[in-house]
Amino acid sequence: MLRVEEALARVMAVELARRTERVTLWEAPGRWLAEDVHAAEPLPRWDNSAMDGYAVVAADTAELPQGAKGDSCAAPGETPTSGRTLRVLETIAAGQVGTETVVPGTCSRIMTGAPMPLGADAVVMREHVDETDGDEVVVGRHARPGQHVRRAGEEQVAGARLVATGTPLHAAALGLCAMAGRTEVMVVGRPRVAILATGDEVQPPGSPLGPGQIWSSNTVALAAMVREAGGEPVDAGIAPDHLEGTRAAFRKALSSKPDLLLSTGGVSVGDFDVVRQALADVGADMDFWKVRMKPGKPLAFGVIGGVPAFGLPGNPVSCLVNFLQFVRPVIRRALGDPRPFLPVREATLTAPVRKRIGRDELVRVSLTAGPEGLLATPTRSQSSGQVSSMAQGHGFALLSADCGGATAGSKVAVQVFDDSHACGDGPGYAWGPLSP
Repeated sequence: MLRVEEALARVMAVELARRTERVTLWEAPGRWLAEDVHAAEPLPRWDNSAMDGYAVVAADTAELPQGAKGDSCAAPGETPTSGRTLRVLETIAAGQVGTETVVPGTCSRIMTGAPMPLGADAVVMREHVDETDGDEVVVGRHARPGQHVRRAGEEQVAGARLVATGTPLHAAALGLCAMAGRTEVMVVGRPRVAILATGDEVQPPGSPLGPGQIWSSNTVALAAMVREAGGEPVDAGIAPDHLEGTRAAFRKALSSKPDLLLSTGGVSVGDFDVVRQALADVGADMDFWKVRMKPGKPLAFGVIGGVPAFGLPGNPVSCLVNFLQFVRPVIRRALGDPRPFLPVREATLTAPVRKRIGRDELVRVSLTAGPEGLLATPTRSQSSGQVSSMAQGHGFALLSADCGGATAGSKVAVQVFDDSHACGDGPGYAWGPLSP
């Protein structure tokens, strides 16, 4: 029986086939970029104003008082009482181009993002100008050349790489793609993951249940996990508890051309032989059947006709635990994620945990923020059949095979599968010290 680390090393040695596809920017959030995106033009395309204010010749303000370092607005109610009077030539809104050249003694009213007019080399914020009812204003602050001006190409020059291959496409990256004029991008295709439930007792959710039957919760939960990992789930149905039907179900699942095949149930003692024989009949080259961990000891892994396949346990918690440990990293790596594993954080146990020496154990815990860091509280039940312990938990406290348990107050490593514990009920600002 393999240790978790050895089993994971064997799993990660097999790579899924990778495809690419072109999608619109509207369809791209959460996908992984499969090409470099370059700036077609300088960013910004032209010198523009960073503020609402007045475009001026900086030399006109040379004798005026300077604001404090970093001053970007006037004090409440402040208006200049003296300064340099300038004649207003025109108003330039964003999306417009000025028609007048600013010369000494003149200025142009300008809005944020509007192109700088010819002759002007600085912008004075509107708060630092006394506006009159006529065509003149009184500027009350010194402006240095380039002040509040965004220079053409200061963010990126034409041809520069804006977003690199392998980047996850979130809001800022997609904004850069749009700034490059792109409407579509090439992304890594979502791995197709076929999900096959097994067992005569398992029925599709919503269907009538006979004596001893249950609904196929594992199919729904696995489909959700596949989507959350970035894959595309494919419902391959339910295999009956006899060799011919199980063999036919595997063949049908493979006919959907998946990149990865998951079955759930039929890998523990009792019905093991049917699944094993069915897999052999459809050409499976199985690597291992058990992992020394709790929950999730029954786990099969192999390759069927070039398609990696996992036989996950039927117990719902064991099924989901094994997915997170072994299947999710395979999907994330296929998408191009350089960090395909769940994050691990240190936490303090709030209650003791008992375990037997001999197997690595993943103890479901809920996480809360304490005054000195994360606190981990074991969920009420650690039964592999109670999926509510997963729904109530945020992570797994990782206890090694040679560990006989842990006391309250112990520091433990927690593998986090749900980061909702980190969401506070307030903004949680913690400003750092100001620079001198």
